[in-house]
Amino acid sequence: MLMLAAPLGVVLLVGGFIAMAAQKPALSTAKAKEAKKLFKLRCAKCHGAEGGGDSPYGQIIGATNLRDPHWQEKVDDDRVTNSIKHGRGQMPAFDKKLTDEQIDSLALFVRTLRSKTTPSE
Repeated sequence: MLMLAAPLGVVLLVGGFIAMAAQKPALSTAKAKEAKKLFKLRCAKCHGAEGGGDSPYGQIIGATNLRDPHWQEKVDDDRVTNSIKHGRGQMPAFDKKLTDEQIDSLALFVRTLRSKTTPSE
């Protein structure tokens, strides 16, 4: 049997069958709403309500603009999750304040900020 490895999201044709390579799951509507509320509660103070890093406090401490396409491109999902869990620079660690599921949902939500609009409530 032929085994092929491929980057995430690449369609493989193996033995006449089409298979999708493993991908991170998307947020369901309910999970997206929960993650957005969690973002507003835990992250918006610094990153701003829309993730632009433009809150008054965020400007003082130099919070990352999570909407910046260049930042979104260069930072992988593991780093986003790790930063939420363990903190980074001025950002506090949330591993003792949030569950792993909440952290994973927040990390996926951060990826939705790359567009001009955020998911609706």
